[in-house]
Order: sequence, then C-alpha cells, then structure tokens
Amino acid sequence: MVNNNNGFQEMADYTSRLAKVDPVEITLESLNDAAEYFVEKLIPVIPKSLMKKEHMRDHILIEASEDKVTVSFEGTSFYWRFIENGTKKIKAVHFVEGTWQQQKSNIEDIMTQKLLKKLEGN
Repeated sequence: MVNNNNGFQEMADYTSRLAKVDPVEITLESLNDAAEYFVEKLIPVIPKSLMKKEHMRDHILIEASEDKVTVSFEGTSFYWRFIENGTKKIKAVHFVEGTWQQQKSNIEDIMTQKLLKKLEGN
C-alpha cells in the first residue's frame, strides 16, 4: 500500500517522531545550554572590582523555571547596571550587551541544533 515511494511513509515517520517530543522540555534544555554558553563567554569580560570586595563574576546565576531560563547576578543585581550603562561618574562598559551581540548567532545555533537533534530523533 505504501510501497509506491510517494513520500507518505517518510512523512508519517517524521510526524510520529514529532508527536513523541515534548516541546517544553526541548525548549528548556536548549535555553539552559544557551545560557551556560552565554555565561561561559560573559565571565571573562565582567570587570573586576577595584576594591577588595566580592566580584560580580563570582555571583552569576542561571535559574531555570517552568517556562524560562534567566541569567542574573545574585546579591549584586543592582550594581551591574551601573557598570553596564554607566552613571554620571562611571563610564559605561557594556560588557553584557557586547557579549550578547558577539555571541548572539552562536547562541541561536546552539538552541537550533538542540531542537533539530531532538526532532530528528537523536
């Protein structure tokens, strides 16, 4: 019945694989992998404090919830904005935005490849 090579069986196999994949799980896995990659690239460019206090790079945090993954600075969450955007007395460094702009295509690739591998059944 399906031996006439019209592509129906191939499409049926593909859609049955899609039905077995949990989209929320795949999305969170790919977001988590992308967040880990972003943090890996962000840590070397985070400016160190000139004071003998704790540094922001020691307090970076990846949090995963039911529907999102966030990268934040624990404890110093207010301070990074001053360094990133600058103030009247502090020159802006733009370390987060710069890292994002440089790594955006790599992060998109990480997320896309993870999704494609799961959808292909690997």
